[in-house]
Amino acid sequence: MTAAAVVAVALGVGALLLTSALRGRLLDNLDTTLRSQAVDRAALLSNGADPGLLTDSLLSESVVWIGRPDGTTLASGGKLVVDGPPAGTTTGVRTVEVAVVEPGGEGEHGGETEKVRVATVATTLPDGSPALVSLGSELEVVDDPVGAMRSLLVLGLPALVLLVALLVWMAVSRALRPVDAIRHTAESIEGQGLDARVPVPDSDDEIERLARTLNEMLDRLHAHQEAQQRFVSDASHELKSPIANLRAELETIDLDDPAWPEIRARLVEQAERLTAIVDDLLVLAAQAERAEETPPEPVELDALVLDEAEETARLTPLAVDMYDVEPARVLARPDDLRRAVRNLLDNAARHAEHRIRVELHRANGHVELDISDDGPGVPPEARERIFDRFARLDDARGRDQGGTGLGLAIVKETVERHGGRVSVADADEGGAR
Repeated sequence: MTAAAVVAVALGVGALLLTSALRGRLLDNLDTTLRSQAVDRAALLSNGADPGLLTDSLLSESVVWIGRPDGTTLASGGKLVVDGPPAGTTTGVRTVEVAVVEPGGEGEHGGETEKVRVATVATTLPDGSPALVSLGSELEVVDDPVGAMRSLLVLGLPALVLLVALLVWMAVSRALRPVDAIRHTAESIEGQGLDARVPVPDSDDEIERLARTLNEMLDRLHAHQEAQQRFVSDASHELKSPIANLRAELETIDLDDPAWPEIRARLVEQAERLTAIVDDLLVLAAQAERAEETPPEPVELDALVLDEAEETARLTPLAVDMYDVEPARVLARPDDLRRAVRNLLDNAARHAEHRIRVELHRANGHVELDISDDGPGVPPEARERIFDRFARLDDARGRDQGGTGLGLAIVKETVERHGGRVSVADADEGGAR
């Protein structure tokens, strides 16, 4: 409706401008014709032609008057009979009201008048006295075509507006049909059914790009949902084992049993494992919130790495090589960065046989931290999923003692939130790097 109203207003304004321009053009043409014919008669009159012979009107002329500047009539003719100069004694072109006299009448006209366009030019008679020649034409020759055009527009514009409104409605409906299909599909997508996709029209326009963008968003949401479901499933599985062990131990506990110290140690170990898993889960859950609340700050990464490497050397029997650590400052959240470095070292310590090597280098505006071990290494096909939460390199094998399955996931999350990337490769010692 709004489009139809705009079209109606535009067409109405256009119709007014068109009729105004048409009337102006017709009036200019009439003025030119009257002026030209008046000049021709004035020339003939000046050359001695009889004024009475010059009053025969042409088709476009309703009034012909020849006289003197004082208003004396020398001759007159035309459809409209006048007793004096129809437009006064001033030269030029103007519109005047002229009394209408019936043919054969004697000047009685009952007060009826007609609008006439009159052109008046000055000339001289053969004796040198001044004279005026006035030619007039009824404005019907202008108003009738303009009126016909106006009537045509009045009748045609509503039909044209309706036609335009219909075409606009059909075009908009056709253009919005894919949008309606997208909306219908989007409404049918439920929180647990993100595998549906909106239809993509083959239109190569904004609607097609919108549909593709929505599908890409749904792909990401679906992947995120599946990752969450796997995470919940894996977390439940990982928590089930230590909880079941604790329950079994508690149900069979006997404080008078000579093996009580050993049972107590196992209970503490299972409780510590539960605590570690819960702590790592809380770290992962709070990563995004902490990243928003805690702004990064300059961190001496070399000092942080050396502190954690020395702690690993103190707590394990492994040789920790930390001689190739260059000074490096980064912009980061120190607590998150320290936890990521510690997790990398803990992972290397669990898999190393004799040695861990720590290297820190600067290159091309970036800082690269390499932590390698001489353990069994990581198969190429597992190097991507090793950073997944609760990832297992072998689904048939239990997890290494002491690990929660979340350490490397925390490393990846932390590094990527700081604009970096993490990867696994073969180490020179034969293990992983």
